[in-house]
Amino acid sequence: MKKIFDTYYMLRLTFFLNLFLAVFLAGCYPTIDSRGFNPETLDLTKIQIGIDTKQSIQEKFGSPSTGSSFPTENQEQNWYYISKKTSTTSFYHPKTLEQQTVVITFDAQGIVRNVQKFQGEHPVVPIDRKTETTGYESSVMRDIFGNFGRYSSQKPKQP
Repeated sequence: MKKIFDTYYMLRLTFFLNLFLAVFLAGCYPTIDSRGFNPETLDLTKIQIGIDTKQSIQEKFGSPSTGSSFPTENQEQNWYYISKKTSTTSFYHPKTLEQQTVVITFDAQGIVRNVQKFQGEHPVVPIDRKTETTGYESSVMRDIFGNFGRYSSQKPKQP
């Protein structure tokens, strides 16, 4: 009887250890995320440079992922179609598996002038210029003593 009892507990222990191990290993399995446009649906051969407009591009491919905020010196504007596939394992930062960027350049009249396709991540280089602002510089002494003399001890007159 004791041998059956011990075997029963060993089987239960083995079952729970295997269950724990399966749950633990499932947490380490990477999650694949695809974001942005579907690159298989974007056929760049359908774009006719000099003929297609913003409206025809939007009808063919949908709204872009993003667009340039300001036109360039030539009054050109860019539309960006971005696709990114990442892998995330448990609590770690996501790793980029693949990324595609399609840049469509429009002239001032909204006609396609250029189409470029990039593979992989491309870092954005910020411009290091600074915009000077008007006003005064604050300091601790100015903050402490700046309000002396601005207020009077007299009560305001009632109308």
